[in-house]
Amino acid sequence: MTLKHLPPTFCWTKIGHESGEALPTTVLRKEWERRLGGGRFLWGIGQPLGNSAQIAAHRTGSLIALFSPASSKARQPERKTEDVLLWNAWIDASGQVRQLPPHTFITSRATLPSGRRREHYYALVCASPTELSIGTRLRVYPDHLRSVSTGKVLGAAQSAAVVDCVGRETEQTGRSYPLALSVELEAPYFVRLTQPSVLKARDLAKITKATRDGDLDTFVEQVTRLRSQPAAAEQARGFTRDLFDMSPVESAAPFGHAAPAHAHANHAW
Repeated sequence: MTLKHLPPTFCWTKIGHESGEALPTTVLRKEWERRLGGGRFLWGIGQPLGNSAQIAAHRTGSLIALFSPASSKARQPERKTEDVLLWNAWIDASGQVRQLPPHTFITSRATLPSGRRREHYYALVCASPTELSIGTRLRVYPDHLRSVSTGKVLGAAQSAAVVDCVGRETEQTGRSYPLALSVELEAPYFVRLTQPSVLKARDLAKITKATRDGDLDTFVEQVTRLRSQPAAAEQARGFTRDLFDMSPVESAAPFGHAAPAHAHANHAW
C-alpha cells in the first residue's frame, strides 16, 4: 500500500525493538506469511491496543497500520544469551485459546525491560491483497499525534498505539520517523498471544538464514516443524478453528461494538 498522505486516524507501530533484525528481512518474512495466509498475516507487538482499534474502525469505517523503524538501536546482547519465545496461540474475546496458523512465526524476548518474565504478547491482524513493499517519502511526527483512547500525546515507551493526527501535515515539526510500510487491519484488529515456547538459538538462526537467503521452502519447512511442537505453557481449551478460517465479520463478533471490516479501500498500491 502506497499512501500519498497520512490518514487522519491510524495505528502507528515502531518496529525493531524486539527482533533487532534488518527491516527488509522482517518485511520479506511477513510477505511470505501474507502469501501463505491468503492475504492475511500477523505482526507481533509488545503492547495491547485496548478498545482504541474498535473505536477508530467504527468511526472511520476502516483502519490502517503504519510502521516506522524504531530510532534507538537494538538492545545489545548481554553476556548471557537472552531467551527468545515463539508464540503458538491466541486468546479470543470469550477466553478461548486458539492455535495460530501453522505458517505464523512470531517471536519476542522472554523478559520485559523490567526483567520480569513475559507472560503475554500481542499481534496486529494485517491484510494486504498485494505484495508488501518498503519505501515512502512520508514521515510521522509524534508531537502531532494524539492517542484515540486518552487524547494525550504518546509516551516515549509506547511502541504501538491507535492515534489521531492533529494539525495540518504541512505545519508538522519536531522529531519525526520515516514511514516504511502501511497495511490494512482487519477485525479483531489485534489479538493477545499465549502458549509461548522457548526457541532454540540454532532454530532461530535457521529461520533467519532462510529469510536472508530468500529460501521460502526452507522457511516453511522450519516454521512448520517448530510450530508442530507442543507448547508447554497451557493447553488449548476445546476445539476451535484457525484464525484465518474466520471471516472478518465473524472474528469481530465477540467485541460487539466493533464495526465489520470493510473491503479494502481504493488506495494506490
